[in-house]
Amino acid sequence: MTHRIVRIEVDVARRRLTLHWKGGVVTTKDLRRDIASRAVFAPLADPKVLARARVLDGGYAIGWPRTEIAFAADGLWYETHRGELPWPDEVMTAADFKSWLKTEGLSLTAASDLLGLSRRTIAYYASGERTIPRVVFIACMAVASARKRRRAA
Repeated sequence: MTHRIVRIEVDVARRRLTLHWKGGVVTTKDLRRDIASRAVFAPLADPKVLARARVLDGGYAIGWPRTEIAFAADGLWYETHRGELPWPDEVMTAADFKSWLKTEGLSLTAASDLLGLSRRTIAYYASGERTIPRVVFIACMAVASARKRRRAA
């Protein structure tokens, strides 16, 4: 299932976003840790920048105009609904990865090109010889989500 945000409210003083989801669910995203831990989020320390938060891409993301900062809706959803992650413990197994390759119709070479990894690394993930990092798992989820959106459009 793809999750969509219909509206956001910005609490500049507490560096928080209130996210209103399609279907009526409301969640909160605390940005303090993101701002403190990653330089890319530093512009959000400026209250004027933070206040410019907008729903993007028909609700599939939020972002800040005139910055490179954006969050995917699915990622924000899973932060507060971890029990709904498509794979247990936020980690893909080799079987999950091979299933993803098959569902997306990707060869090892095509997956390598898509994910920006060597073909050998993709083969290691598919064979179970190496653990699949969370960032690769998230990239795979994004690809699957984009495919679902294309089909729904």
